[in-house]
Amino acid sequence: MASIMATSILLLSLLVVATAAADATAVVGGRRDIKDVGSNKEVQSLGQFAVDEHNRLLRLNGGVGTSSDPVTVLLSFRAVAAAQVQVVAGEAYYLKIIAREHGGDGGDRPFDAVVVVKAWLKSKELVSFTPSPK
Repeated sequence: MASIMATSILLLSLLVVATAAADATAVVGGRRDIKDVGSNKEVQSLGQFAVDEHNRLLRLNGGVGTSSDPVTVLLSFRAVAAAQVQVVAGEAYYLKIIAREHGGDGGDRPFDAVVVVKAWLKSKELVSFTPSPK
């Protein structure tokens, strides 16, 4: 029994070391800028997800905003203009999204969104979606 426990601890330690070595730039709690946001398909996909989820929740709530998403208009995704990632229980993506009101002629507007991705659970969650200060 003791040898099984020792082997398990050793394997877990090796996994932790290997993971840390593979992603030495990821620091729990620290944000880092994501470069080449315009060509990063994953980041652009997360921006599209954030807008789609905002629209879905807005329809579900009858057009009423919430404290984490006070925007009360449906939007069309244009692009993610800037992004940061933070390692938490998963990865939190801080996105500066450019979107336009459905049917609106007011032009593109910036929004700030936070999406948490837990790859091992195959889940994404829109944590907040707010107008960005100009």
